This record gives sequence, structure tokens and C-alpha cells, in this order.
Amino acid sequence: MKTYIPKTGRTNRIAIPVLLAALIGGCATQPATDPSGGGNHEVVTAEEAKLVADTKAGTPVEDRYKLFYGTGVVVKPSETPPVIGDASGNLTLNFEGADLREVVRTILGDILRENYIVDPRVGGSITLRTARPIPRSAAMHTLEEVLRMNGAVMIREGDGVFRIVPAATAGKGNTTPQIAESGKPLPGGYSIQIVPLRHIGVVDMAKILEPLTGDTSSVRVDPLRNLLILSGTQLQLRHLIETVDMFDVDWISGMSVGLFTLQSVDVNTVNGELEKLFGDKNLGPLAGIARVVPLERLNALLIISPQPKLLDLARTWIERLDRPGAGGGGQRLYVYQVQNGKAENLAGLLNEAFSSSAKAAQVKVKTPPDLAPGATPAEVKSAKPAANSEKDAQFASLKIAYGTGESVGLPQDVRIIADKDNNALLILASPADYDNIESALRKLDVAVRQVLVEVTIAEVSLTDELTYGLEWYFNKGNGKGLLDTGAPGLTSLIPGFSYSWLSADYGAVLNALAKDSRLKIVSSPHITVADNQKAKIQVGDQVPTLSQTQSVEGSAVGIINSVQYTETGVLLDVTPRVNASGQVTMEISQEVSNATQTTTSDIDSPTIQKRTANSTVTVRSGETIILAGLIKEQKDNGNQGLPLLSKIPLIGGLFGTQTWKDNRTELIILITPHVLLSTPDAAAITKEYRKRLSGLESMLKSVELPPKPAAEKAQ
Repeated sequence: MKTYIPKTGRTNRIAIPVLLAALIGGCATQPATDPSGGGNHEVVTAEEAKLVADTKAGTPVEDRYKLFYGTGVVVKPSETPPVIGDASGNLTLNFEGADLREVVRTILGDILRENYIVDPRVGGSITLRTARPIPRSAAMHTLEEVLRMNGAVMIREGDGVFRIVPAATAGKGNTTPQIAESGKPLPGGYSIQIVPLRHIGVVDMAKILEPLTGDTSSVRVDPLRNLLILSGTQLQLRHLIETVDMFDVDWISGMSVGLFTLQSVDVNTVNGELEKLFGDKNLGPLAGIARVVPLERLNALLIISPQPKLLDLARTWIERLDRPGAGGGGQRLYVYQVQNGKAENLAGLLNEAFSSSAKAAQVKVKTPPDLAPGATPAEVKSAKPAANSEKDAQFASLKIAYGTGESVGLPQDVRIIADKDNNALLILASPADYDNIESALRKLDVAVRQVLVEVTIAEVSLTDELTYGLEWYFNKGNGKGLLDTGAPGLTSLIPGFSYSWLSADYGAVLNALAKDSRLKIVSSPHITVADNQKAKIQVGDQVPTLSQTQSVEGSAVGIINSVQYTETGVLLDVTPRVNASGQVTMEISQEVSNATQTTTSDIDSPTIQKRTANSTVTVRSGETIILAGLIKEQKDNGNQGLPLLSKIPLIGGLFGTQTWKDNRTELIILITPHVLLSTPDAAAITKEYRKRLSGLESMLKSVELPPKPAAEKAQ
């Protein structure tokens, strides 16, 4: 018999001695048989005899047994299907060296149930395994990728049939282009999509897509219509269109733009300094983040950046670089609108300040220390004499010299023109020069302060204790005259005339004089005048006076008289000046005149009697000063009585009446200035005067007027 002895195992080691014992026992008890006789006799082969002999001899078992191992597969497993679906509809693909046509049949035909045609030129083998199940919708994309690897594409015809053709022949009369729309699903397989661009150029977009295209996709451009023509599989086109949507945005609305107009420095100078500061625009760290465009026409910098914070940084540095004296910039025309003064006056001041007339007041001009060795300064010149015409008075070409600090210097020609109609100044200067001129204009063109001047002009009859005049009375009494050098706040050009009141007694004295009918108010004008401007008040008549008499011989007229009109009454000229502390210095010119009959000659013309005063005084706003000392003495002698008898010496008085009048009056002027610094101050003064007028109106209404005569009623 055949015996298979396994090589190892505890059971086998026990069974070997048992088998050997049984084998030996059987050989010993079995009777010998005759080879020629009948009976059941077993035949021992040579291999078995050798095995027994070896066993007797004690040979190791390991050397004696021959073992043959099989594959261990007792049941033949079934082959794994290439596609396994689960309950959720997901698929597991497993192709090992499968033919491309078989893969197309499985996915397109068996799974997706689509009709298809395979071009005979399409072929190849693939290996495809999915470690995890994939959605059923991804089977088409997977097949397209497999075809792409084998140089083939899948085209969907209009009737729903898919054609599998080589990629080299795709799109050549096989596909109709379609317009790609946002949100519209792409067709399955290979297709051609036309993408209109709205916010980006087609050439720039093609450069962005070029690295993203594969061997079966392509990008073509139509610059005339700004169209992109994309071809590829559904997955490729989706990626390309998503990229287009990412970049085709309204980038202009997303960009931050800053326009910085320079005032003192040329735009190219600042642009070069910014490049040195932040690096080259093409190679620097800000390349692509910020774009700086110099605009020479506007002398401005245009900065474009997607980061708004960069504009704030640019503004900070431009303000630091655009400073007066930091650079040139060429001459430009500026228009300065005068707000408070007169354009022609300011132009005259500036032309005087920057013209050659200022050279005489300067010390000798020397080379400034900041000039290079051997350089010479420019000289002050004018294009034309200023007195030639009115145009030359407004138009001056100036070259200002560098001095030692006593004068203003401008390095380039400056032209200043006054526009009277628009009250503006036209200034042709460089930005740095204009900054200096504008700084001066800001200080000159300021709002003018106004002064309300209250003036009371009165005549006082000098009788009793006032016989010697008001000045003597108050010097003796309660006042302090100008001769007292301790009187503060008052300056006069005529000693003995002006008077400063330090107490309120003057009001009581004047009221007492008014009650005694010894005070007569001649005039009480009030006028508001601008600072440093002359105010003129005139209340009176124009009196004709004979100025010249000429005798004409041989003429029927005989004598020709020339007559002129003379202003009489109250004439007051006041020019106030207000300083920073609120004190008002006033130049006062006062005249009180009247016409009287001429008694000193036979000329048939009235005599003009005048009392004038000119003074300059300083007083605080709201305080009152008095100007006095103009005393007039008038003597009138008259006789009335019987003719002839009343003129007899010594006894003529018995026949008539003789009168002697000695009238002495003093003219006093009370002036109170009020500085109006703002509109509320002027409104307060106006309100006060309204109260006075309303009070006067009420008083007049309360007074009962006498009845009108019958003749007036009849009319």
C-alpha cells in the first residue's frame, strides 16, 4: 500500500512507531507463500523494502521523507466582478489590464445605459481600481479620464448617442459650440464652450488658463469680440470655466484708487523718490500690489491698489515729500480768490514786496551759504516800469534776490495779476514759490474788524464857575487833564485839548448843564467803519461864497463874480485802528462851522466861522473820551432909541436902550468806540439801538400833541 507521511505534526510522530510495529508484526506472523502457489500474498516492492531496511538501520526521519506542498486552495474562488454596486447606488470599479472597449461597454453600456459608438482607431488596455465606492454620477467623469489617458474623447451627438473618437479628430466638424452660461450644466463628454468676458481682456485671461489646459483641452481667443473658445471634457471645461469666473470680476470696483495732487514738488521728483523708498514697480516688494501712475498734466500721482490701507500709507509719505522747498516743479498758474480785501491792493503789496524797489531797503546782497561755490544769486528785476500803464501796474515779472534774511526771496520769476471784476489774483509761480506767496496772502487777506464810533458834539455856555472853560474846571475839580502824565490810555497831538475821564462825574456835570440850559447838543452821529478806514460825517449846508470878482471893460455885464460853495455845519472824519489788545487808536478831524453876516468889509458874501480840531487818541473799546478847549467868544453891542437923540454922547442913553452881549461857548466832543469783533457783537449793538428807538417811539406816543388849527383841519 501507499503511505503519505506528512513532514511534521505531533500526531504523526506518535503514529510512526505504531505503524512500524504493525508492519514488523505482520511480516513475522504471515506464513511464507510459494510464488507458484495460490493464495493471497502481498508483494513488497523494492522501494518499500528499502524503506524498511532504512528504518531498521535508524536513519533520521527528516532525511527520509519527501514532502510536496500544494497551493493550499481547496475550493476555487469565483472571480471578482469588475463593478460592484452597493445599496446606496455607489459603484466600485476594478479593472485589471482590461481592454479599453470592455471598459467602455461596462461603464457606458451596462451602468449608464447609454448608446455609444467606438471608433476603430480607439484602443488600449487599462487598470482601474477604486478603493472606495464612487457615486454613480462620477462614472462618466471617470470614463472620460480613462479615455483621455488613451488619447480618446467622448462626444455626445444631438440624438443622444456617444461617439468615442481619437482626441486628434475631436472638434473637427464633430461638435457644435455652445454658449457657456452661469449655472447652466455642461453636457457630458467632449464639447466646445464659448465664454464671453465682461471685465477682463481675453488675451490676459488666455495667459491665465494656458498652464491649466491638458492634452485634450484647448483655449482659443477672439480679441475682436472678447470671447474665449474652450474645448475639453466636461470635467476639464468645468475647471476652466470656474477659473474664468474667478478672474472675470469687476476688478475696477474692487480696486482702491487715490489721486494725490502735489502742491510744492514736481510729480516726477516725488515718483522717483517713492520708487527709491518702496522699490522698483516691477521688481520691488509692492510690485503688483500698488500701481503708481504720474500725471504730469495735473502734477499728480494716481495710485491704484486692491488694498485700501496702502493708500493711507501712500498719503502719509506723499505729504512728507511734498513740502515747500523740497523740489522744483516748474511754473503753474494759480488763482487766489480774495475773500476780504481788494485784489488790486494785494497785488500792489506783493509786487512791492518782491520787486526791485525793496532792494534799496536791503543790506548788500551776498551769496547765500547754500549756493554752490562760484554760483551767483539772481537779481530783482521788473519786466516793465510799473508806472507805464494800468496793466503794467497789475502785471509784474519778478526776480527776487537772496539776501541776509531781511527780505523775502523767491528763486524764480513770479507774475501776479489782479482781476478787479472777480476780485481775484492770478499768480504764475512754481509750487514752492506759490506756497510762500499764499502764506503771505493768508495773513493779509483777513476779515476786517469794524468799529462803531459814537460821537456827541455839544456847546457849553461858559458862565459862572465855567467861565474859564471845562478844562480848568475839571483840572481844579474831579478830572485829570492831559497835562497830567499819569493819565493812562490817551495820547494827543494838541496838549490842553484832549481830556481823559477817569470817573463818572463828567456825566453828572453834563446832565446838570443840560438842565440849566447851558448845554446844547449840536450833533450826535453814530457811524460804523472798517478798521483802518476813514469815516466821514457831514451835517450842514453848502453856503455860496464869493471867491473872485472881475471887472470886464466894454461889456454890458460889467462885473463878473465867481461863486463857490463851502461846506458848513458839523464835519467829522475818523480813522480808527484796532490793535491786538482791543485798544482803538483814532485819527480825528473835527470841524464845526456856520455862516454869519460879514461885518468887517463891504463884500456881499457871508463869513464862515470855523472851529476845527485834529487829534490822534487811543482808548479802549467801550470807553469814552472827551475833546474840549475850542472856546468861542462873541460880543454884540447894539443901540435902540429915538433917531439922532439916542446917539448923542453921554445923554443918548436917556432916549434909547444900549445892549452889550458877551457870549462865551466851548465846543466839546465825546467819542466812544466799540470794536465789533464778530457778527454777534454787531447784532448786540443793533439790538440795543432798536431798544432805544422803541423807547423813543413809546415816549412820543404818550405825549399829547396840541390840537391842529382850524385852517389845517379845513385843508
